[in-house]
Amino acid sequence: MNSKKKNVLLVAPFTNLPGEKGFNRFTYITKKLSDIGHHVTLLTSSFKHGEKEFRDPQKINVLSESLPYKIVIIPELGYSKNVGFDRIWSHRHFAKQLTTYLKTLEQKPDVIYCAYPMMGAAYEVGKYAKRNKIPFIIDIQDVWPESIKNTLKFPDPLTDTLLYPLTVYANRIYQLADSVVGVSQSYIERVEKVNHHAKNFVPVFIGTDLSHFDSCTKLEVFKKPGEFWITYVGTLSYSYDLPTVIRAVAQLKKKGFNQIVLKVMGDGPFKDKFEQLAKELDAPVEFMGYLSYEHMVPTLVRSDIAANAISKGAQQSITNKIGDYVAAGLPVLNSSLNKEFSDIVTCKKIGYNYAPGDASTLADLILSLYHNVDLRRSFGANARLLAEEKFDRRTSYQEIYSVVESVSI
Repeated sequence: MNSKKKNVLLVAPFTNLPGEKGFNRFTYITKKLSDIGHHVTLLTSSFKHGEKEFRDPQKINVLSESLPYKIVIIPELGYSKNVGFDRIWSHRHFAKQLTTYLKTLEQKPDVIYCAYPMMGAAYEVGKYAKRNKIPFIIDIQDVWPESIKNTLKFPDPLTDTLLYPLTVYANRIYQLADSVVGVSQSYIERVEKVNHHAKNFVPVFIGTDLSHFDSCTKLEVFKKPGEFWITYVGTLSYSYDLPTVIRAVAQLKKKGFNQIVLKVMGDGPFKDKFEQLAKELDAPVEFMGYLSYEHMVPTLVRSDIAANAISKGAQQSITNKIGDYVAAGLPVLNSSLNKEFSDIVTCKKIGYNYAPGDASTLADLILSLYHNVDLRRSFGANARLLAEEKFDRRTSYQEIYSVVESVSI
């Protein structure tokens, strides 16, 4: 490992800063790189994507004084919905402002570590790195434009044609990378198809810090005697097949299983739609909103089953919520068609896979776990073991730090 301390520029437009809701990969990496002696600048947006609101500059100034790394805020226009032209304009504005900022740097960084997406920002940073012969590491969080395919209600050939320019753009960004990190092997393989020169291709699950996770479990959460919780954590949008879970618990309620309740922790553009469906079906669902990590974990660990509800056609592989589900030691009911995660569910014996949209099968699986406490415990123990082996940031992220330290200056 290269012991020379580096000036690291970490670009992460969608990150959460300390004190904000969430437990983000990039803030964590920034802190740990600083702790081992590197000089790190975290560059992020003035706009919080999850909450759709702007950061308070005064609070950022106060926060910066208490951190071992530097924060740089790049202006963004903001947007109200995840899909829309205002988001496109906002991201373009961010990329332009980012380009302006890079031109002002008197001291060039030794290495740049950049989240992908957003696309425009990653492209501008990658070009800057190439011009200045700076090692460029890209961390693939999502595969754009593939991930937006299921938002377009056209036949696949037409959708592929419409998205072709963005696919070419994505390929150009991937080709700029000197090293590639990704949140799953699936995403790494997407980059490997077009980038044949990168020094490293390293899949590292998003995961969680199990020490921090376990420290958050102590907060008391009231659970009615006899209640059985199926819990979903995450965004409420087109990529997540929450309606199937709502229909499944509604079916079970009609059969007299009133104690089986769906807990939903998260927010998003489809929240009203999902709430209306639950109301129409008289489904036992509690929408808890977007909680801080410290308030999400106590409910999660007191749940009985975790729902990884992914829509057909969605490109998500191994998302944020998976690390928390397995850390909580919960059986996972999974509708993701991503082969990498489906195989994990089966091979590691942490739960069951089912087809997205199949509420009847899901209801049967819920009922089978409801009646079989020994099976729940077995799946849950396997899940926690998997968390300790593959999802604990304290060990798994060492590979990321090694990539940063191994690059030549």
